[in-house]
Amino acid sequence: MFSGSEPSPLLLNDEEMDALEAVLVSDTVPEDCMDLEMLDGFLAAVLLSPQPIDRKRWLPEVWSAHGDADFGKGSAVQRAIKLVLSYRNEIASTLGREDRDERWDPFCFAAEEGGDKPGIGEGWVDGFLQGLDLWSDGWQEDLPDEMACEVQNILRQIVAPWESDEADTADEETRLGWLEAAGEAINGVFVRWRSIGLPAPEIIAP
Repeated sequence: MFSGSEPSPLLLNDEEMDALEAVLVSDTVPEDCMDLEMLDGFLAAVLLSPQPIDRKRWLPEVWSAHGDADFGKGSAVQRAIKLVLSYRNEIASTLGREDRDERWDPFCFAAEEGGDKPGIGEGWVDGFLQGLDLWSDGWQEDLPDEMACEVQNILRQIVAPWESDEADTADEETRLGWLEAAGEAINGVFVRWRSIGLPAPEIIAP
């Protein structure tokens, strides 16, 4: 994993995190914009890709499932874009770190009593799958065959619990366990990419 000589992670402060969470559900963005949980899963998949995914491809997906949202260029919109890019940089700078306290873990909202909100982690895995859809069709081609096969299996294992019959009745503790396992697996794959010389995602200017 990363050594202690790595630059400090680019963490958003509490105020910035609150602002990001608020803007994703505000009238500034389209109605089907990702929330923070879905965004976390989505960016994890985007940043895990062995081939860099250009900002012009992934950023529109954040705002709308159709990927073609146009919601103006005012200061509020620019603030929303800056916060999303900053959160992307936070994940990029914390994936695969050796220090457990500095390493990225999947984000999810706490369970709520009643209502019709999705269960814990469902938004996260939906975002993760959407991010995987942006991977190149030939992402395995330049990788060692054995590693490509192993990573394919790991990706299937991350998603499998959420697509199983058990998902409908899984309790909070079980779902949190699935998310924890997903985080460990994603961090592990990220480290594998670095071990074969693939460059880490670049930090981009918000």
